[in-house]
Amino acid sequence: MWRIGIVFPFLLLSCSRGDTSYQIWHAMGGPLGDAFTYVVSKTRLREVSFGSYNTLAQRLVSAAMSKKMPLVSQAFPSWSLEFYDKGLLLDARKVVPDSLLKRIHPRLLAEVETSGVYIAVPFNKSVPVLFYNADLMDSLGLKPPKTWDDLRRVCIAAKRKGVWGFAFTIDPWIFYTIFKQKGGKGLNFNSPEGVAALTFLRDIVLKDSCAYLGSGYSHQDDFASRRVLMIWATSVSYVFMRPKVKFRMMAAPIPVDRYDSVVISGTNLSIFVGHSKEEYDEVRRFVALFLSDSIQRYWTTHTGYAPITSLDLAEDDLKEVFRQIDRATYEPRSSLWMRARRYFATEVMEPVLKGYMEPKEALVRYERLLKTLNW
Repeated sequence: MWRIGIVFPFLLLSCSRGDTSYQIWHAMGGPLGDAFTYVVSKTRLREVSFGSYNTLAQRLVSAAMSKKMPLVSQAFPSWSLEFYDKGLLLDARKVVPDSLLKRIHPRLLAEVETSGVYIAVPFNKSVPVLFYNADLMDSLGLKPPKTWDDLRRVCIAAKRKGVWGFAFTIDPWIFYTIFKQKGGKGLNFNSPEGVAALTFLRDIVLKDSCAYLGSGYSHQDDFASRRVLMIWATSVSYVFMRPKVKFRMMAAPIPVDRYDSVVISGTNLSIFVGHSKEEYDEVRRFVALFLSDSIQRYWTTHTGYAPITSLDLAEDDLKEVFRQIDRATYEPRSSLWMRARRYFATEVMEPVLKGYMEPKEALVRYERLLKTLNW
């Protein structure tokens, strides 16, 4: 049974592709897609863009059922695990030599390794960032927070002086980060750590009234317009905000709690079975090109993704936040989490952060949902 997201039957019937030779599938658009196209154009690979990760997941499942897999594709770790378990993926080391793989940051390689097999090659990786207005921070007589308790104090102090202190979106990423930093394990959200993480976010929004929820990228626009002191965003946001900002924008590592861990995000490149030696040679060539210093420098500058080889290749403004990769951890590599993740946003975070439910109540309900989805 396929468990990657929700795949509609009509998609399964209509999305098979004919010639998938040399195809590299992806879901990158805008400036990110432009950078991807630039790199791919230097090879014989043929890019096929699907516009969103949901669509990409659906097309990959469709391709698997019709036995017409692309040569290589972006994939989240849980997707790759499922494809590997079904015999559709190669161990990346059968295509990419160890001499190239060893150039990749060991923390990123650890994410794609399972039972001694590399189910993918690390690709686009972003880190969470605390962006703050340094000019405004100085004028308010405040200092950037190092812990989440610090952030709450700074947030409250800023609001008392007439400025929104912090903004973020309803995204499981921020919850899971605080949950992990408190010592949470796996998907055991209905736990003291889960309740504490959710309560913290609820309180700064509803009790302290110093933080607010953005929608889409509205909090980034508000930040650029000087309406909020600090925001939670991703390193990729730097590329989009930089042209709009007319003040000293600082990118700081995210605050920490009991444990100093950072949950990173992004996809890897999985290599599928059933293709020719010449095609796999081209994948090897693409990886070698992508891992070169010149392309890694180009990639990080134009996308805000981390250089996955040497973090020193990053722009100076982002080097410190990319150092978070040295202590990186990851979201659960399970098909259950990939299916349940979006429900956590809509069925837990949204009702709690908007005051409709208590954290414990929402997490108990979510625990029951996980059991239903894991039938």
